[in-house]
Amino acid sequence: MAEAKGRRVAFAFDIDGVLVKGTKPIPGGRETIQLLQRHRIPFIFLTNGGGHTEEAHVAKLGQRLDLALDAKQFVQSHTPFHDLVPEYGEKTILALGGHGQQIRELARAYGFKKVVTSSDVMAEYKHIHPFPEMTKAHHDEHARGDGKLAATQISAILVFTSPRDWCLDLQVVSDLLQSAGGLIGTRSPKNGDRSLPNNGYLQDMQPKLFFCNPDFEWSTEHEHPRFAQGAFREALNGVWKHATRGQAKLDYTIFGKPTEATYLYGERVLREYSETLQASSKIDTVYMVGDNPESDIVGANSFKSRHGIQWKSILVETGVHVAGSVPSHQPHHTAKNVKEAVEWALKQEGIRTD
Repeated sequence: MAEAKGRRVAFAFDIDGVLVKGTKPIPGGRETIQLLQRHRIPFIFLTNGGGHTEEAHVAKLGQRLDLALDAKQFVQSHTPFHDLVPEYGEKTILALGGHGQQIRELARAYGFKKVVTSSDVMAEYKHIHPFPEMTKAHHDEHARGDGKLAATQISAILVFTSPRDWCLDLQVVSDLLQSAGGLIGTRSPKNGDRSLPNNGYLQDMQPKLFFCNPDFEWSTEHEHPRFAQGAFREALNGVWKHATRGQAKLDYTIFGKPTEATYLYGERVLREYSETLQASSKIDTVYMVGDNPESDIVGANSFKSRHGIQWKSILVETGVHVAGSVPSHQPHHTAKNVKEAVEWALKQEGIRTD
């Protein structure tokens, strides 16, 4: 076990822009993970990616890196949605993101038994999409339902991954947030009532809204970062502001880095995994290695552990952050890549791995 003077170090890794870029491994990533595995140094993957179960996603990453990985080390952006199952598992939810049956199957695997997608909504409400020409065939193929949506209360909207058909999803979410009791096709008479909180908006049992990825953009194989779920959220905020004439706040809950909720969840997973390695001492320091100052770095810098663990941030130059530019949030250290990041951290802790 790699320890130094009774202390123990651990790591949390972002994935996109740190270990892989698109589908391609980043040089040094595989060797770095192997190093930590050999020396039984605990680590987790703390990513704003998602779209699959933890088991499926870790298998995909393991295949790309040619490594054996454990799903218990994997915290995706929507992993904290597990904690919503006790409240919404038996109620109808609208699940957004991905394509085909991907998100429906994911939500059901988490324990949500009554799952509706925007494809289902479009199948029953033929004219709900303002401009269906380019995506109608996809929705027709993947819609499921029993024709009873008009009488079905949608209790929550869970955005699992970045929505693909923004036009439809923005329309459906806006409709539901202005509905009477979460019923599609209705409008609440309370909307605009200045005698009520929030000028009457979201005061009529409309569905609760949950996001899980604050990232505005993410690193792909394109030369510049691309829009992520955070961009969809900003678009919805703009639509909401105009639809309510600026009279109402859009209420929602958000998980994912850099939110405290996700770092609390991630630290819990890391401590539990560390115990499986039969550690002789508790974790003292966690190094968060990421490529995005707006999520990885600010999240680690601002997080206050409930267990006396110190979180430190390392920014790598293989993803969103461009070498030579000034990051919006300063890390404890900047490294060219994940290999140099881990080598620096272990040296700081006085841990030799040779």
